[in-house]
Amino acid sequence: MGDFFQGAGYLFRGAKHLLTPGLKRFVVLPILFNFLLFTGLFFLLYHYLFPFADYYIKQLPAWLSFLHGFLVVVLFISTFLLFLSMFTVLFNIVAAPFNGLLAERAQLALFKSEIPSLSFMQITLRSIKRQMQFLGYFFPRFIALLLLFFVPFIQPVYPFIWFFFNAWMLSVQYQDFAMDNNLNSFGEMQEKIKQYKLLSLGFGSIINLASFIPVLNLFTMPAAVIGSVILFCEQNKRSHTC
Repeated sequence: MGDFFQGAGYLFRGAKHLLTPGLKRFVVLPILFNFLLFTGLFFLLYHYLFPFADYYIKQLPAWLSFLHGFLVVVLFISTFLLFLSMFTVLFNIVAAPFNGLLAERAQLALFKSEIPSLSFMQITLRSIKRQMQFLGYFFPRFIALLLLFFVPFIQPVYPFIWFFFNAWMLSVQYQDFAMDNNLNSFGEMQEKIKQYKLLSLGFGSIINLASFIPVLNLFTMPAAVIGSVILFCEQNKRSHTC
């Protein structure tokens, strides 16, 4: 479990550098994207989640009425995590060029390591291609997990399954910014992350948890990007990448 907690520590290490000279101006846009993300998320939760949960619970047979409170909590958490997963993935795709630029600057500022220089348009086009590859990785697993909700008796543990699914996907998506900047293919990125699964899961889990905390969640995106650069460089010391 040491690797898990070490992975979680990378978010805090990234947060320490939010005001590092040379990075501050690249942190502003990710914070703005996170503000829009959570504003939209809570709007949808208020207008769609509560009515859906109420309707779904009312369909239960009378003999299950004693489970009403428990099922409301399970359904609320599961749906919240579903919305969070979708919104985070989509907003990270939109924010990818800016996050990629922040990752590049973080690697230069913290490790004095330059990566191949590209124009913002080149970065944007490369980011779009990379995010399409990520969607090909994400959606089949997302749909499979969505269908899993209808498997009998799995609902009590369903929120935990969603939580760790979100954690893994967040870890993959954030680590990919540094990987992509250093010209690692999407396949190479997957192979590298598999070598330190618990570390990656710990990193994604703390990002996921931070997303639940008001105000703090606004700073999660840039802190996670910087943290992912530190993680990447420390895990690739032997290859002299950073």
